[in-house]
Amino acid sequence: MHLVALNAVQRAFLVLAGLLVVAGCGGTDGALSTRAFTRQADAICLAANQRVRMLGPEPPILTAQQAKWILELTAIDRAALERLLALKPPKGERGAVASMIAAFERGLGKGEEIAQASRARDDAAFRRNVDAALDALAEGRAAADRFGLDECARLGSVVR
Repeated sequence: MHLVALNAVQRAFLVLAGLLVVAGCGGTDGALSTRAFTRQADAICLAANQRVRMLGPEPPILTAQQAKWILELTAIDRAALERLLALKPPKGERGAVASMIAAFERGLGKGEEIAQASRARDDAAFRRNVDAALDALAEGRAAADRFGLDECARLGSVVR
């Protein structure tokens, strides 16, 4: 009887170990595998990109319509960044992922200033803030490309 119970425990342990290997978990700290992280991150970004496309093309610059549009785009993409932050990337990639998200946040963080300049019809402030946003977004996009995150590389994109 004791031998049968011991074998059942051993079998349960082996099944559990096998499931962990098959699941491809990224480690004991709950990290995702690279493949799972890439798949989940790109799904988050795809959903955000679809919502941004539903906003339609960017309205004429230096208008209240454009200011509203920029704020909506920024809110959608920032929500995607929050969801990306909730993912636990593989341990060896956490710093690079955090840098990518920070670059996107810096770019999207200019959204309010761009919208204010657009509402005020302040071309110089508008262009200065757009240039700063584009520089930061380019950094985030390059990092996303390095990870193979095709959809995330489109965050902050303006449809004209």
